[in-house]
Amino acid sequence: MRIVVCGSFDPVSKSEVTAVKEIRRKYHCRVIYVFPEEEGILPRDLRKKFLEKAFRAYRHIHVTDRLSDDDKSVQLTDPDEEKIRHGEYRLAAWGLPYLLFSEGYYLEETLNYMCKPGRKIHSYGVAETACMLARCHGVDQKEARIASLLHDITKKWTPEEGEKLLSVWNPAMLKMNPNVWHSYTAPVWIRQNMGIYNKRILKAIEHHTLGDGKSSLDRILYIADKIEPNRKYNTEKETALAVKDLKIGAELVLEEAKAYILEKEGIHV
Repeated sequence: MRIVVCGSFDPVSKSEVTAVKEIRRKYHCRVIYVFPEEEGILPRDLRKKFLEKAFRAYRHIHVTDRLSDDDKSVQLTDPDEEKIRHGEYRLAAWGLPYLLFSEGYYLEETLNYMCKPGRKIHSYGVAETACMLARCHGVDQKEARIASLLHDITKKWTPEEGEKLLSVWNPAMLKMNPNVWHSYTAPVWIRQNMGIYNKRILKAIEHHTLGDGKSSLDRILYIADKIEPNRKYNTEKETALAVKDLKIGAELVLEEAKAYILEKEGIHV
């Protein structure tokens, strides 16, 4: 008789790996993972590949999608799966967090959970514009897309939440206007929860409100944030200039942003 562990594994978590190992020790037999037929966020074949990767080091634990009449099934559910789908990639099984972020799996679910609907629409608009600029200037489009989708991930935090995080990780930024705090809380949240340590992505997010970044990705994200199509104003001039020259395009957008703040709030930036 086989002991078959059934679950959605969307995706497989660290705690599920531990649970399967415990089941194997308890029953002193091989444990076979198998999927139920229900649909998940990710396709079944992809979830199976994730399981195979998570259990590659355990030669007595095999992944299959077939059941026989003699099998004894054990249902496994884990709330960590939902947390992973909401951006806590660090809870995923070994080897999966980097794969999840690099391929953009569950980014939509993370945005749904972390951002208001309007902010999510804006983020997709930024990603569309950033990828276009990345293509024009030979910049990694995956990095441009990920940075765009995550740049406002802590935007809806209260000032108290932002202050709590920055007081530990970046207290110097507490002197800045709270409206820009999300540029500095987002990289910390992304590192801690998603396990993303890509310096280019994190730096671009950090510089996206003040426009003081120097790399091509920094400038792409800054420009895209200001000219994405959901802004509802004519950005043909800015777009055309950014396509030709990122540095000059970013300088124009920055000057326009300063002029807007001066006109609206009477503040020189």
